[in-house]
Amino acid sequence: MKITYANEKVKKYFQDYNKMQRKIPFEWVRTIKKHMVRLEAAECFGDFLKLGLGKPEQLKGYKQIRYSLHVAPHVRLIVEPNATQDTIMICSEIEVEGVSDYHGSSENWYIP
Repeated sequence: MKITYANEKVKKYFQDYNKMQRKIPFEWVRTIKKHMVRLEAAECFGDFLKLGLGKPEQLKGYKQIRYSLHVAPHVRLIVEPNATQDTIMICSEIEVEGVSDYHGSSENWYIP
């Protein structure tokens, strides 16, 4: 699957896990790296969702479709599939939004 990033700052951290480790705990970085490898290996987003790895969950309250992947309690990797509700299962491109402390209506971004 093709992976893009929300902005250059996010891209900088996701292309250098050592830099990411200076900003967030090592255990989180290790989990994020596993998620990224699995996302890259999937043919489409539907294949990734079927595996259920990282407890993917669709987020509500956004204009675009967004999913969160579990990193730690209350910490999520936020991704946005480049798809509509009808094409989510065959989507082959996602955009990484960052790492957030997600509590329903409030967000605290660790990596914006």
